[in-house]
Amino acid sequence: MGMFDTIHLKSPLICPVCGGQEHSYQTHAFDDVMANYRIGSVVGGALLTGIVQERFWCSACHKVGKSAESPVYLVVWHSILVGLEQDFARAEARLSAVDRLDLIGWLDEAQRNENRRKRRYYGFLNDVRRWHEHLERERNPEPVPEGETAEQAKRRKAFASLWRLPEEILSAPDPLAAIIANNTPSQGENDQDGIWD
Repeated sequence: MGMFDTIHLKSPLICPVCGGQEHSYQTHAFDDVMANYRIGSVVGGALLTGIVQERFWCSACHKVGKSAESPVYLVVWHSILVGLEQDFARAEARLSAVDRLDLIGWLDEAQRNENRRKRRYYGFLNDVRRWHEHLERERNPEPVPEGETAEQAKRRKAFASLWRLPEEILSAPDPLAAIIANNTPSQGENDQDGIWD
């Protein structure tokens, strides 16, 4: 079977046999590099503009041994995935109806996704650096300044704690796993390219 790409859908495909919903679709029509796409994504492969017919696959029917043989149409316009339709006439209409507002909306979504990915990546990187600094401080504690009063020591520690990792991460059985969990997108977050993809 080889590798495939996955298209994540806002509106699910509906199985014509059982009525089950599929919220993603796997295809070999693009680069077969296990990439994740959404409507509005720039796709790889040889297809620049056109409609590709593939077969619909329903996981609910597959579980009970049924076969849901029906077509699904991938709609690509200038290397942008503009639709995934179950009716050829709707696929043709979608291809001919791409306009500037669609392009602006897809560009806006792609920019927001990239900004979220960068924030998570640099947040993760910063947390790993702070964990490394914490380990280094444990091995080589800072010397207490000569003549420091208890009040000055309290302020110095409070000020230094502003840049340290939260105690729940430092005291976790596996701090690195806690850092990864803290920087992983939530289940419902719309993110095409997470830092772990």
